[in-house]
Amino acid sequence: MRIDIPQPRARKLSMTSLIDVIFLLLLFFMLSSTFTRFAEVEVALPGSAGTGSTKSPDIFMSVEKGNWRINGAPISPDEATDRLTALQEKGAKSLFLIPEGDETDAQDLVSAIETIHRIDGLKLTIAR
Repeated sequence: MRIDIPQPRARKLSMTSLIDVIFLLLLFFMLSSTFTRFAEVEVALPGSAGTGSTKSPDIFMSVEKGNWRINGAPISPDEATDRLTALQEKGAKSLFLIPEGDETDAQDLVSAIETIHRIDGLKLTIAR
């Protein structure tokens, strides 16, 4: 004797629970992420509002692919902080930074800016 077992019907997949899970994941990642900027550097461009004077800067600094110069004298990046601090103690209040050469990349410029910002009270202007 043959017994036929009824075949179970395929149930339709409900999309409601899948959408709920996607929204919960989206909400979790939006709330757990941070929107802060790391290593933010403020720069005053030449001729911007608030400069007020056309006085020439006290210190000229040029950066070129690992070679730094302060007032024309070559200096290593490690010695730059001490040299700039000494010039500031002598009365320097402003610095003009010039990126030179085609091989100068953004990291060289940012390293110089970070070195300058370690010294409080020194106003930085960057040439284009």
